[in-house]
Amino acid sequence: MKLVQILGLTALSVALAGCETLGFGGSSSSAAENTENKPVQVAQPVVPATKTDARLVEKKGNGDIEIYVGSVTQSNASKNKKSTGKETSIKSGGQTYVTSGALLSREDVKTAFVAKAKDQPALALRLTPAGATKLKTAITGKSNQHKVVLASMNKSVFSTLSTSEAALEDGVLLIPMLTLVNARDAADLIRAKR
Repeated sequence: MKLVQILGLTALSVALAGCETLGFGGSSSSAAENTENKPVQVAQPVVPATKTDARLVEKKGNGDIEIYVGSVTQSNASKNKKSTGKETSIKSGGQTYVTSGALLSREDVKTAFVAKAKDQPALALRLTPAGATKLKTAITGKSNQHKVVLASMNKSVFSTLSTSEAALEDGVLLIPMLTLVNARDAADLIRAKR
């Protein structure tokens, strides 16, 4: 009988210690003081710093990459004139963008590799000096407001980013991707095009 009582008391003390550890303890004044002085931290969901529109790039294809600079609205010049046929529409997600055609192509890319932009997976394109100048001129021009840079592979837009995100660092354009593996696959396709 004594053995049963000892085991019962041991189990009860372990259960009470567990309750106190997990915060189910009674009216301990030191525990109450600790919770009053410390703010409760609630886990917040991780939200990306910028909203980008990225989709998976197919592993097959010939690696033709094109970079467009577009806008949701047409430029004032094209609204006042008759259409010259130079502006084209590109759909990405549920949005239609008006562009003047592909700004950069595979010939404007020296190399492609995997990187991270703001702790998010990215496809990094090191542009030629001429390509970097073309992109910089297009995103800083005043012809369209609310400009967006669209990246397309094999005639399918896989990522969009704002012009502020498209600022070049050492001639490198960082394009947001869904995963690092998909960024690697896209970079492999582009490099194989050479």
